[in-house]
Amino acid sequence: MCAHTWFKAQISMKVKISDIAKKSGVSTGTVDRVLHKRGHVSPEKLELVEKALKELNYEPNLLASFLAYKKSYVFAAIVPYFTDGSYWELACKGIVKAANELDKFKTKVELHHFNQYDINSFRDAANAVLEQDYDGVIMATLFENPILQLSQKLDERDIPYIYLDSDIPNQNNLAYFGSDTYVSGRIAGRILLTTSSNMQTIFFAHIKFKYADISVQMRNRERGIMDYLNDNGYQGVIEHIEIDPDNHLEGLQKLTQLLENSNYSVGGIVLNSRFYELAKVIHLLPKHLKDKLYLIGHDAISENIKALKNNDVRFLLSQRTDLQGYEAVKALGDFLIFKEQPEKLNYMPIDIVISENVDYYYNTNK
Repeated sequence: MCAHTWFKAQISMKVKISDIAKKSGVSTGTVDRVLHKRGHVSPEKLELVEKALKELNYEPNLLASFLAYKKSYVFAAIVPYFTDGSYWELACKGIVKAANELDKFKTKVELHHFNQYDINSFRDAANAVLEQDYDGVIMATLFENPILQLSQKLDERDIPYIYLDSDIPNQNNLAYFGSDTYVSGRIAGRILLTTSSNMQTIFFAHIKFKYADISVQMRNRERGIMDYLNDNGYQGVIEHIEIDPDNHLEGLQKLTQLLENSNYSVGGIVLNSRFYELAKVIHLLPKHLKDKLYLIGHDAISENIKALKNNDVRFLLSQRTDLQGYEAVKALGDFLIFKEQPEKLNYMPIDIVISENVDYYYNTNK
């Protein structure tokens, strides 16, 4: 190496990402993505960074290798608070497992929790993430509008992000990990129609919570159910019952009236993982009314498994919740560390769990 080349290389090696970011007027994350050719950078910002690199006389290959060697990553995961044995505990276990595996690559994941029944709690968590300089974000997509707002802000900063639990089409997310919630709804509709030929009433049990709107996941499932029923000529009655976890007697009155008004079997479904709240009402029913019910729940969490074994619910449609969290973190790590582009849609299996196979299901003892 001649003296001039060596001197130029030494100058280039001293250039920091922060210097390039300041010179070009973009974020350090954007500079990093340009240097490592990971995409997700607008043409305008790419031009600014390339101009700054040229003015700083950096040596691309030497500097890129140096930065790659020194680089560490911090991801944010925005997920609900959880209790033991709940749906989101399983998801977070998967996230933590993947984070532990990535630790050797100087990568860590910070969890930002929110109340899944309070949209403002999610907004607070999202704002906390935006106040920091994360390299990537994983988010549970329970509330559509604030998710879209957060996604737009991450797009502006060229920060890659992954959706978890339910997909929102036509966005710039790096990937989605979760079940096909619309298909899950169609499966539920098919089960309801095939388990009883004389089912003249089907009800949706909505478990009451603070924020009145239903999640993206629940809305997609309901749409899938209704489309299947309509496609197959269902002529029965559709009812909606709200179950207040703090007032089981009120729910009992509603359910009793519905069952007494029907001479045939009655199908019902809870659209999220909180079937166990409906089970508490079912326990209060007299046997002749309980025997009319054909019920479907979602997610093989511990409380729902108890309901399944007690014959309070006949089917649980479950997804590999811990696998969602694990694969989402791994995909983000592979993208940033190893420059591997993940598939946009990554659907998890939809499992039909019944009393006969529940003891063999993957998360029964977790």
